[in-house]
Order: sequence, then C-alpha cells, then structure tokens
Amino acid sequence: MRREQLEHVLRAASQIADDPDVVVIGSQSILAAIPEDRLPREATASMEVDLAFFDDPDNP
Repeated sequence: MRREQLEHVLRAASQIADDPDVVVIGSQSILAAIPEDRLPREATASMEVDLAFFDDPDNP
C-alpha cells in the first residue's frame, strides 16, 4: 500500500463511520510516520490496513 492509498482508506473510513478520529494500527502505521521513499519496499507491500476509532460505540 502506498501513502496515497492509505490516505484514501482513512478518508473513506472516516466518512463511512462519520468519525474524523481514525487510528492506524499495525504495520501500515509506518506510512504515516516516515516518508515512503525512505522505507524499504517490504514496508509498502501489504494491501491491508488495520483501523480503530476512539469513540467506538461497540467498545464501552
């Protein structure tokens, strides 16, 4: 996954959940912290991203 793809997923998830506070967890969180061109190819190989929301109504 490239940074632009991650950004797209975050925008879509935020819109679907009607919640702007999205947290990226797992290996793809590195894309938000380090410029893509400084990462090894393996860091962008995954096509999955794990997300969480701060105000999850299903998690009291």
